[in-house]
Amino acid sequence: MTTVSPPLPQAGLSGAAYRASTRQNLLTIALGWWLLGGIFVDGWAHNQFGESLETFFTPWHALFYSGFLAVAGWCLRLASVGWRQGRRGLAAFPDGYHLAALGVPLFGLGGLGDMIWHTAFGIEVGIEALLSPTHLLLFAGAVLIVASPLNAAWRSPAGRTAAGGVRWVAALSGTSLLAATAFMHMYMWGLMTVPQGLGWVQTRGELSAVLLTALIMTAPVLLILRRFALPFGAVSVMYFVTNLGMSFMLAPGEWRVPLLAAFSGLLADALHALLRPGAARVWPLRAFAFLLPLCVWVPYLGGAVRLGLSNLSLELWLGVAVMTGLGGVALSALVFPAPLPPQALEE
Repeated sequence: MTTVSPPLPQAGLSGAAYRASTRQNLLTIALGWWLLGGIFVDGWAHNQFGESLETFFTPWHALFYSGFLAVAGWCLRLASVGWRQGRRGLAAFPDGYHLAALGVPLFGLGGLGDMIWHTAFGIEVGIEALLSPTHLLLFAGAVLIVASPLNAAWRSPAGRTAAGGVRWVAALSGTSLLAATAFMHMYMWGLMTVPQGLGWVQTRGELSAVLLTALIMTAPVLLILRRFALPFGAVSVMYFVTNLGMSFMLAPGEWRVPLLAAFSGLLADALHALLRPGAARVWPLRAFAFLLPLCVWVPYLGGAVRLGLSNLSLELWLGVAVMTGLGGVALSALVFPAPLPPQALEE
């Protein structure tokens, strides 16, 4: 009697998720920072040289496009591991890296379009350089790539207070997202109003920039907080790295804003350790969401007035700082909404 052996299980098709390790995620983040660093250098060049830029082929373009090739090649290498395991399509990428699988070709398409655009229409100047259609494609692709480690950490089985590097993977990937978003809002970045001169004539526009910047800086902290307890120092790193890039690009030599951002981040880290906010601790969460922006804007606006760098009245700068806190509470209500009653879940 002939016996038939059961088929051997195919690697990668057993249902177990293919996950990137912490080291692999950290390398993705590091290569993503190469890409983002090149983008900030390119932004600095546009701000410094303006209309004198006459070609697409510049050293700063080479810097961020080489960063793109590095991070894209790394993501494809990770996908090749999944392919050898028998996975196909987006499933070949590590869990959470489907964002990079979409971001890499999108960035490549934007880069090709950017070269054609510059050849046909010349080099953009001012805000046009930031908001041209091909640059928006580059931005979308870059965001999808640098968000992949955060997405991978989010989808991992790690607990909220897991030991190891998974929480730092989330925090550092969140730093990348904050930096990319700050870059695209450089014309409304409120933390650069004082170095560039905050006068009463421009008060409305610049205080609106403060409110927008406060929301941008609060959002990634609350988003990560929804999944993980933040490791101590995470907010300080997020705020320092982002504002170091913004200062280099918009006001080279300005060191006070990055240091203030790091100090504000440490205050926020201390508040997080004290309040232990989370979905299960709603009132500490709302308090943290209110106080987080105040850690930034009370020292910034109040310090600017104290040093004679701003002529805002006490009522105005303190009122705007409180408004940033109220914006944080409103944002927390979106990220951590109240649970729905059972009746609302009925069809």
